[in-house]
Amino acid sequence: MPRVVLIVLAVGVGYAIYAISVGEGGPQAVEIDGRPEVQNLIAGIRQDEARLGSPDAPVEIDLFTDVRAVPGATFQEEVVDPVIDEYVRTDRARINLRHFSFGRTAVTEPAIAAHAAGAQGHQWQYAALVMRNLENAGPGGVDETFLGEIAEVTPGLEKEEWEIEFEEELHAQAEDLDYESAVDADGELAFELGLPAEPAVVVTGPGGAETLLETPSLDEVRAAIERVEVMPG
Repeated sequence: MPRVVLIVLAVGVGYAIYAISVGEGGPQAVEIDGRPEVQNLIAGIRQDEARLGSPDAPVEIDLFTDVRAVPGATFQEEVVDPVIDEYVRTDRARINLRHFSFGRTAVTEPAIAAHAAGAQGHQWQYAALVMRNLENAGPGGVDETFLGEIAEVTPGLEKEEWEIEFEEELHAQAEDLDYESAVDADGELAFELGLPAEPAVVVTGPGGAETLLETPSLDEVRAAIERVEVMPG
């Protein structure tokens, strides 16, 4: 066969092998699930940085969680999502997202990425999508590629603006050892409260304050809200 034909055949076989291994359009994007569910849960509720809900709600809930950890994701689905639907959406409570590492390391890129989304008022959607897709992160884990894919599908989030905010935060932490971000402050608060390495909530209202440790159940959180939302007597 003429040499040029052999070369064309070789290139075609090589491309076919590549397409089979990575997909027709090159490396496949991370598969992200749960976007409609997250949007239905949170859409229409006021957000301001880490706070979700009306600032005038009588009860304030501080959620201490690790968005990169499976226990945090399970707690989000089983406890936090119903609380948002039942109490935050109805203006009985507002909830703050506090980033707290369940491991020995400090809070890392996923928390910073969620905080960067908060600059546009979408921290809760972003964090919820991260937690719903931990099993879809792929071989690289919860890395910058995965976090970028989450930003791509987060409802209402402008990805380019998010990237700038995210990179500035990472750069500030890398260049200035004395720099303290909002996520660093969350970790310090968790340490001051003596929280164990598990999901926890602090519920505050006219009737007082309660700290619920060791992954409280939905019923325990509901009961705490009911107790503190009314002034005693």
